[in-house]
Amino acid sequence: MRIPEKRIIDVKNLIRKEKVVTVEKISKLFGISPITVRRDLERLHEEGFINKVHGGAVYKDTFEPEPVFIRQIKLLQDEKSAIAKEAVKRIKDGDTIILESGSTCLAMIKYLIDKKNIKISTAGIPVASELWKLSMIKRDMEISVCGGILRPDASTLIGPYAVDYFRSINADIAFLSAVGISLDKGVSTATQFDAELMRTIMKSAKKAILISDSTKFGKYSYVNVASLRDFHEIITDKGLDDKIYFELKKKGVNVTLV
Repeated sequence: MRIPEKRIIDVKNLIRKEKVVTVEKISKLFGISPITVRRDLERLHEEGFINKVHGGAVYKDTFEPEPVFIRQIKLLQDEKSAIAKEAVKRIKDGDTIILESGSTCLAMIKYLIDKKNIKISTAGIPVASELWKLSMIKRDMEISVCGGILRPDASTLIGPYAVDYFRSINADIAFLSAVGISLDKGVSTATQFDAELMRTIMKSAKKAILISDSTKFGKYSYVNVASLRDFHEIITDKGLDDKIYFELKKKGVNVTLV
């Protein structure tokens, strides 16, 4: 029987070779329980050797998301996770969905493991990267990434190619986030390119759901995108100001707090 340190070395060598491994595979190869495997993977994750995904791990290469996006995804992680978990409940097996590009869209990916035969389109580079990792374990997904111009600050693809791509598809649900959300101006974003892309994504889906943490409310960004009534539902956290919540309900906006 291998001692733990020798096993860790062997597991590392396996991951370097395979790039993507499952808990089940490691368990069978090394004759250890899934609980022990997860403990080993947690250690390797803390060392920065791997990225953990549901059911396994991916060898961590040199790619890191753009610095602005890194700061964004570290903020309000519990709130974003709760919003993402609730949002995934709206997805049925066989659905075609769009995950725009925001950090809350990114948080949804870990909850997609149990959804069957879904098709996902995105404009987000980190979102696409995490979907790729999940697809290496979950083989019944179809993932599409639009073309376009890379906007590094937001880690997203924009421009005519991106817009044309989303015009060409029909989705059941689109999940979008926002830079600013206000009662009078609705959803706003940083550039004309982002706004055009968001409007196109909303038109491509039967339902558009806004997923944003409560700190985005009561704020404005440069370009107005859409009225809050244009969204089938808004999912946010319980930190939302009571006055804003009741004003939204008064306007007939469907709001879910988690």
